[in-house]
Amino acid sequence: MTAFKTPSAAQLAALASLSDADLMAPLTFDGAVPVPALVLAPVPAERSGGVPEVPALEALLAQARKVQDISVAADLPARTARISGVPANETVSPIMRATGGRLSEALRTAAGEHIKSADDLEYALRVFAAHALNSLLLNRRSDLALRERTAAEAIHTDWQDRLRVAAVGELAAIDAGQHLSSEEFQFLLELVDTGRAGMAQNLAGPAVNVPALVAGRTQDWRVIAGEWADACQSRGTVAFEGPGTATAGCSYNVEVQPGLGWVLSKYVGQSWVPVEACSAGQDRAVAERRRIARDCASAARPAPVIGAGFADKLRGLV
Repeated sequence: MTAFKTPSAAQLAALASLSDADLMAPLTFDGAVPVPALVLAPVPAERSGGVPEVPALEALLAQARKVQDISVAADLPARTARISGVPANETVSPIMRATGGRLSEALRTAAGEHIKSADDLEYALRVFAAHALNSLLLNRRSDLALRERTAAEAIHTDWQDRLRVAAVGELAAIDAGQHLSSEEFQFLLELVDTGRAGMAQNLAGPAVNVPALVAGRTQDWRVIAGEWADACQSRGTVAFEGPGTATAGCSYNVEVQPGLGWVLSKYVGQSWVPVEACSAGQDRAVAERRRIARDCASAARPAPVIGAGFADKLRGLV
């Protein structure tokens, strides 16, 4: 075991006379000239809102290169500040600000003792950037899809309301035609067109929904459906009934598809049965009617009966 001698009074006096510069100077051995220490530019890690700032990537890479060139342990700089969150001055997304601490800890754990050179560091950064880019692409695709879906639904809303008013108005007109003679019906329409809805209601009686007829009188739901199909960017539907008409309780549905027109269906026998379609939608409407007919035949049950309301214009095509 090495024996340590108690310093003499002269040695202690010599030590006490040393300045701070003398104490911080490099050690020398046997009078050799000390090798100047590599001076590293400090990487700022000031605190912003209690969280250390993350140095610029270029500064960190430059420091990594300098660290790799150091050959004496005593010359290595202090470790960078531990990042535990997102500084207030960083322009990151809300989700990154909320989860930045967990991301930093996960990356610290992942780095572990794997980084042995500046090249290792640059490779690790490229690997992380590749994964991060995929995450950015996924999130961007999700955000854009939501935006496009919201815009498409907004388009549907306006057309749905307009078509519903026009279609229920036609159901009211169908009811009026069935309750009144031809002359009475024409007179009813004249009263409606000249703003005498009260007289029209007295003529038609409670069986006809004159307010609905008035609201939809100047609109053609088929034209509206066609324009909707031309304007929409995704499949859209609107369901409606005929309140105050002979079809009250019977549900109808108009479906539109981009570039494929519209199909009107009636809910009969627990299924939507197409009863009318535009030229662009006729093929799929007829195909659906044929499928329903096959299912009814297989189950030995009668085919759906359309009944009152909108006429069945597809029956002869099935």
